[in-house]
Amino acid sequence: MTKYTIYLLFLLLAFTAITGCNSDIFIEDTDLPEIQDVMIEGDGGEATFTIPTKHLEHIGFDLMSTEEQYCKYYNARGELIDSKSPASEVHRIVFETKFTKLELIKEGARLTIRSICQTDRQDTHWTIRIEYNYGVRFIELTCSPGTPIRLIEVIYNDDMITDDRAKVTSFRDGFTNNGPLQQTFIIHPYLNELASILVEPYTQNSWIQGGRFNMPVPLYVGGKWVIQNKNGIEPGSKYTYEGPDIFTKVEIDAPPYSHISVFTDVIYSGARVTGHMVFHNEVLDLTFSEDIKVTSLYPTGYEIRIEDTN
Repeated sequence: MTKYTIYLLFLLLAFTAITGCNSDIFIEDTDLPEIQDVMIEGDGGEATFTIPTKHLEHIGFDLMSTEEQYCKYYNARGELIDSKSPASEVHRIVFETKFTKLELIKEGARLTIRSICQTDRQDTHWTIRIEYNYGVRFIELTCSPGTPIRLIEVIYNDDMITDDRAKVTSFRDGFTNNGPLQQTFIIHPYLNELASILVEPYTQNSWIQGGRFNMPVPLYVGGKWVIQNKNGIEPGSKYTYEGPDIFTKVEIDAPPYSHISVFTDVIYSGARVTGHMVFHNEVLDLTFSEDIKVTSLYPTGYEIRIEDTN
């Protein structure tokens, strides 16, 4: 064997070794970008991806610890499996609450994301986490608003508890008459006094806080408390509106050469009820309720006393 032949054999062996090394380390299935964005409809929208399956270890929704209880993993036989199961055993993942339902279906390299129900009135954002032994890939999912939750009725437990002096607000006015004749001054007892309605959920940080509802609440009408509808009620926030005529006036007479103080007490009647708001998710055909208490106040009278402070 000549030196030239030996040299050619050496080059061939070296090339084969380098090629084999590249196959073991670098050749993989078609890869995903590190982050991929997709937007689908909230009710019934879906998107499909082809993902690399080589070295795939885990797949699932990227959730906060408090949300994990709403997520369930299933194998190809429809059996419930552990959320930490390897990706090879996972066929379907379902995230479901009273307000949202999402599905993640893995069939080989085919990954389908389906939004079944989204009740938010604005876009919702989700992250799908795909873990490989060499790194993590993410699919950022945006779902458009779907069919909102609907308030179907409000049920109160018992009769209203009323109190004719549930609240009293007080203010003072001072008047000075430096002349020899009596002077008359005007006060408006209801000028800064507003009726109010407060709907409070029993659950702290309830989802109904911040929503706006047309719902029956205690209202002071014709000298008595009744249950009637009021629009624009936001649970957790006080709803205020004008009560008696704010221009109601009272004349105060100040004698000559006097300085008087006028004390006004505005008296509020109040009503309290407890009950629950009943809601319906039309897409999931699910009915549920939120316990509430309602406090209404209405200015119904005033008391005035005058003191001479000379």
